[in-house]
Amino acid sequence: MNEVTMMHMVILALGAICGVLMEKAAVCLIQRRVNLLMPYRFSGSIGKTILWGMVNAVGWLILVRINGLQSNTLECMMMLSVCMVLSAVDISIKKIPNELILMTLVIGASFLVTGQPIGSLGINIFGFVLGFIIFFLPAMIGKGAGWGDVKYAAAVGFCLGAYGILAAVLIMTLFLALYTVYIILTGKGSLKSKIALGPFMASGFVAVLVLNIINSNNSLFDLGVFING
Repeated sequence: MNEVTMMHMVILALGAICGVLMEKAAVCLIQRRVNLLMPYRFSGSIGKTILWGMVNAVGWLILVRINGLQSNTLECMMMLSVCMVLSAVDISIKKIPNELILMTLVIGASFLVTGQPIGSLGINIFGFVLGFIIFFLPAMIGKGAGWGDVKYAAAVGFCLGAYGILAAVLIMTLFLALYTVYIILTGKGSLKSKIALGPFMASGFVAVLVLNIINSNNSLFDLGVFING
């Protein structure tokens, strides 16, 4: 067994363990915010626990296979795990915990400090403001976005920078539009249905991080300024 294979096995094992812990964290965050007993859509059975571990482990392995065990890979791995927990909680109770928003900011700031910025500090601060503004207006008039979405968008904007947050919002809008079409066609909802925005914002966030990694290695498209912020 060579070193690369051994490393991949370790990544899978650590990812699976982290995934199981993420399920417990999601349940804990939900329980702290609801008083009534409720069925958990993403927990409550061995099968769901295994799924948490598998999804996180495979996600980590794919990122390592794409970029190796680099600093920006570690950042993306951590953000992916946080986004999974955030999505599960938001879908379940339509709330984004402040703990996860703070964790997103801490991870982003840590990689800025250690010399692996997605953009310059000024661009990151501008991204923070831009993310806040984009979701602030809909939240003010009660159209779709909640205050948790506003805070999370600001955190994502800080991590991605001004151009990166715009890319994330565009990807989020695409995913949201596809989901809206799906629930309308299947009769599961309508244009007036209340939809948790956190998972879509998280998807756009991770997508930009992954695109940034792929482009930095392969230069598939000349969008460095746009994606990197």
